[in-house]
Amino acid sequence: MNRVDRLMAYLLLFQSRGLLRAQDFAQEFEISERTVYRDIQALSEVGVPIVAMPGEGYRLMEGYYLPPISFSAEEARSLYLAISMLAGLASTGPTQTAALSALEKIRAVLPDLALRQVEALQAIVHFYAMPGLSLNFDDKRLLTLQEAIQQRRVVYLRYHALHTNEVTEREVEPLALAFVDKIWLLTAYCRLRQGQRAFRLDRIDGLALREERFTPRGFILGEARLAGGPVTVVVRFDPSIIRWVKERQHFTWVDEPASETIMTYRPRTFEQIEGWLLSWGDKLEVLEPAALRQRLAETARRIVAKHEVGSKE
Repeated sequence: MNRVDRLMAYLLLFQSRGLLRAQDFAQEFEISERTVYRDIQALSEVGVPIVAMPGEGYRLMEGYYLPPISFSAEEARSLYLAISMLAGLASTGPTQTAALSALEKIRAVLPDLALRQVEALQAIVHFYAMPGLSLNFDDKRLLTLQEAIQQRRVVYLRYHALHTNEVTEREVEPLALAFVDKIWLLTAYCRLRQGQRAFRLDRIDGLALREERFTPRGFILGEARLAGGPVTVVVRFDPSIIRWVKERQHFTWVDEPASETIMTYRPRTFEQIEGWLLSWGDKLEVLEPAALRQRLAETARRIVAKHEVGSKE
């Protein structure tokens, strides 16, 4: 990033975050603090009213506002695609309404060239979600957990276990939310299991905010795990379906060895991938592990038994 772009980025950060330290700028732009001090001086010399707060950092003088931001054609294209995707895939509700409103506001401030590109995209690019598969950003559980994470409040959960009907009650310290393979996951420290875990929102039967607040324990986001696994599954597919397998690839896929027809997966449990494997009928063979081969064989025998002539009661 050249210096002019960096100085403009300083102003955007000031406007969005308020008070900032030299260390914050240095980390954000991967520069030295000495360079930050020179940049701050340069902004002051061209009339930007930056106030130094001893021991705290820098901020813009109260009442000073930046001029409206202009977007390049590429920036406008990216914003349009992002907001259109959100509006198209989200279920009907406040979030979708706000996204559409934001899109109109962006259109209103675009320069002619960027506006023409956005209008061309509107005519040819559309986003749709199948009924029942739209993203519900206004789910009460999602909103409550967002509040809990921001306020660092303990949350009570009634949680349905994976592939069983066991329901446990526990208190967790919520850390982050992530949308992975059409599933919302909550990363949290579980006081019941005494460790960092990931919880699927669709398995949360009930939740409530506690008044108690917590201090994050220093875990690394992304390291939370669900119970079980992972296990390594190696599968050989019939060449006739390789194209379709890749189109509907299971999200636990991790490797494609020398042979294009052999693929490796790392599910947490057999149940996580078993149904997907069965959907390909006799066009595959599980090479390992042996335990999964046996499970699929037993399932196939039960399917045959139920569908043999004369077996229907």
